[in-house]
Amino acid sequence: MAGRLQNMQDGSIVERRLRPIYDWLDNGNNKKALQEAEKVLKKSPSLQSARALKALALLRLGKGPEAFAVLDALAEEKPSDDTTLQAMTISYRESQQLPKVCALYEAAVKAEPLSEELHSHLFMAYVRVGDYRAQQRAAMALYKFAPKNPYYFWAVMSIVLQAKESEDSTKRGILLALAQRMVDNFISEKKMEAEQEARLYVMILELQEKWEDILKFIESPLYSQLVPGSPGSPAQETIPYLKKLGLWRRINLICKSLLQDHPDRWDYYVPYLDSVFILMKEENNDDATDNTPEKAHEFICQLVENFTSGRALRGPYLARLELYKRLSVDGDPAAVLGSGVPLCVQYLRVFAHKPCAVPDLRPYLPMLTQKEREDNCQVFLKCMGFDENSEPDNVDDIQRQISCVAAWRLTAAPFTAEECLKLAETLRNNYLRCLSAGLVTSTITEFCAADGYGILAAHHYFFAATQQQSSAPILEALCLLELVLHHSPANFHAKLLLISLYHLLGAAIAADSIYTRLEVKHVQLVSLGWLHGARLPAAAPHRALQLFADTRAFHTHHAKDSVEHLTYAYKYGTFEKLVELYAWSQRLEACSWCALAARERALLALLAGPPAPLHAPNQLPSEPTDNRDLNVIVNFEPPQLQDPDLKSRTFTQDLAYLRLKDGLVSAIALCIESADSRPLEEKRQQYEELKTCIEAFSSAMDKCRERYCEKERVSISAPFPSRIIVKPPVFIGIITYLLGVCNELVAPTNTKKSKKKINHSPDEIKTHKLLNKLNESVQNSICFLEQIFDNWPQYEKFDSTLEEEFCKLNLNNKYNSPVAQKLRNGQQDMVNDVKNILKRKSKYLQSLVQ
Repeated sequence: MAGRLQNMQDGSIVERRLRPIYDWLDNGNNKKALQEAEKVLKKSPSLQSARALKALALLRLGKGPEAFAVLDALAEEKPSDDTTLQAMTISYRESQQLPKVCALYEAAVKAEPLSEELHSHLFMAYVRVGDYRAQQRAAMALYKFAPKNPYYFWAVMSIVLQAKESEDSTKRGILLALAQRMVDNFISEKKMEAEQEARLYVMILELQEKWEDILKFIESPLYSQLVPGSPGSPAQETIPYLKKLGLWRRINLICKSLLQDHPDRWDYYVPYLDSVFILMKEENNDDATDNTPEKAHEFICQLVENFTSGRALRGPYLARLELYKRLSVDGDPAAVLGSGVPLCVQYLRVFAHKPCAVPDLRPYLPMLTQKEREDNCQVFLKCMGFDENSEPDNVDDIQRQISCVAAWRLTAAPFTAEECLKLAETLRNNYLRCLSAGLVTSTITEFCAADGYGILAAHHYFFAATQQQSSAPILEALCLLELVLHHSPANFHAKLLLISLYHLLGAAIAADSIYTRLEVKHVQLVSLGWLHGARLPAAAPHRALQLFADTRAFHTHHAKDSVEHLTYAYKYGTFEKLVELYAWSQRLEACSWCALAARERALLALLAGPPAPLHAPNQLPSEPTDNRDLNVIVNFEPPQLQDPDLKSRTFTQDLAYLRLKDGLVSAIALCIESADSRPLEEKRQQYEELKTCIEAFSSAMDKCRERYCEKERVSISAPFPSRIIVKPPVFIGIITYLLGVCNELVAPTNTKKSKKKINHSPDEIKTHKLLNKLNESVQNSICFLEQIFDNWPQYEKFDSTLEEEFCKLNLNNKYNSPVAQKLRNGQQDMVNDVKNILKRKSKYLQSLVQ
């Protein structure tokens, strides 16, 4: 007892001494943390936990070699106390040395084989490195002396992951059969305790395609006990497996029952309608099932009527549209539902006060013929008693008018430029009227219905600009959108449109001022990168460098961050999330935009960035993934102008461009590797690789010529046509850099400093002449470009009619549109930036002349 009390007292003393170090580390003051650790170690030089914290502080201060020396010495001692191990684990994680964490805990487990906590940490260490086989062993070892359900199912999940990873179908089958037997044993021994254990069992059966077994399990009392859920939940969960077995009659009856209780659940309508259309093709006179379009329509109408007393539910109304759409593909929808126009108009009438009304309706407009849409476009506009000139005076009516105008524009024939301008001015005046009347009620976090006037107007200014090939309407749109954003700082629709429109004018710096307000972070760097990053390098290379650096940092570190999500998934037993996390990690790892960002950054650094060694990029993924979100900007073009192949076509173009940049960066990196004093024979491998890169570059260039040969129609919601031709300041950045490399090769540093006259061979003399000739040619190109930028047209202020209209309003707060200033400053900054880059390159090239 006395010994135990003594240990507790010693532990509390150590904890008290270490507390200041923890506090400084948590506050980010690593220098202070290091000082505190040194103080503790003066009194207790062998204290492992203090040494581990010292190593962490050193690592965060950028003193990696010193930190690793401390960590290596500690690892030799094979510590087993939690404080030391956790501090060392953090250091290894931050330095991307996760396998060392495994070795650390393997040694600790050997020292204390009955420590549940150490075994658990060892399992998580294997999770971080993705060693599923070792995970299985660690989990089973843990379960043997601590028989708890979570540990057992950690082992089961580890076996499942081994099966999913295996390409050998026989091995995969054996592993899944083992996992199933392990759970079957728990079921027979009545040891199942949690919902996720049941869901893991279903996952194992799914992977083996044992659909009957899944149904049997879901319908068992045990499943209801483990997965209580809401009423009807087990019946709902049987639907995917009934589909696999082709039991459409049961699906039909189950969905009908579920929809009577939950008539707004779209995930019930889809399998219901699937079953109706399958049963239509079967000879079946069963009165209980809905096996004809007439029965389906009657059932949906009953659902609409049953809820007329309460709030209107979108589900049944959309289900009728979905029924019409499916019948229009193979059948006669008019015979059952009449004309599709009244169905669409009815939906608009009921839900026009909701911002989701038009997005809901939009997928169903193509089911109407173009003539039907255009002949009835005025019905959509005026079905609520409004038209484009109406002046509603409350929020709901404002939203109704905006919904009707949007539906009208999606159904009417394309407007002429003059008609677009007229409508845009009408909508703009409506926004100004709402602003004057206090109907713009946005907050810091939410925007309001009246903003829709500005968004719709901006789109129509854009339509007019593309037809007129004039920037004047774009300028009006920019002024209006900046005003909308001023009063609705959370309106991301306005921000996205501003970015696109500024880029359309080549005002990349102005676009960047809006992009920063989007506060794009983490995965949005991937999904929205195309919107801004693809256009930024040409006009603002320094800002593009930072954007690409952020994207590359996210791509590099997402794996480190995601492994912690995996450990949490195991801790909380959310096995389904584990599969999703692994799939998402693989998709992000192969992201084409992240690969391109790394290569663009390397090339831009040659032009505008600080000098840095250029290394060969990581190998391109075998199957790059497209993570772009091309639906982020809504548009109001009618269905006949929609391009269903846009995403796939532009991605194919992007891949050709990516391979072009990859070949270029790889070739430059190999040139640098070859620019040393090694004998020619030793460089043979680099030369062969360089030939391969040049061939890949040539092939990619041919692909680009093929993919980019046709002129793309400019759309506000799609990527703008590519600027694949690299601009002269960039073909100059690369050549200047390579001239510097060649200069280092032919004129080593020691000979350049020597004042003695050196006798050069005929080949060396010829090389010097060729390099000087190329140098002179590049300098002449720089002079030519400098003249162009010296005579660059000065910015001329434009006249905006919005400013005149705004001045007429009686508003207390004065507003000055920032558009003119942004365009002026942006142009001047761009010109100055390029001129400074050219001057630096010229000065450097002059220093290379021999």
